[in-house]
Amino acid sequence: MKGTREKTRIRIDGAEDTSERVLQQVHQRLVCSCHFSRHWREIRCDYCDGVLILRGRLPTFYLKQVLQSILNGLPEIERIENRVDVVSVEGLSSVRR
Repeated sequence: MKGTREKTRIRIDGAEDTSERVLQQVHQRLVCSCHFSRHWREIRCDYCDGVLILRGRLPTFYLKQVLQSILNGLPEIERIENRVDVVSVEGLSSVRR
């Protein structure tokens, strides 16, 4: 057809696609969780080679554990490194120096 251009994508490595897909699944689980309806924006996630790294701050150790259990079972995740700090209004903190 005249004037029609076909766009071609060249994929060098599927790792970026996998990482993006895993992070979308993580985001979806957090957004849909009643525990994280207010806190999901405070969590940052990185994924590489089967390892999901969680960072950020939460107000309780309970939420830190719930976070990890919500994300267990995603197919591409072999291990979760939960580096989330607990900082509560009562002054208790797990923040590393």
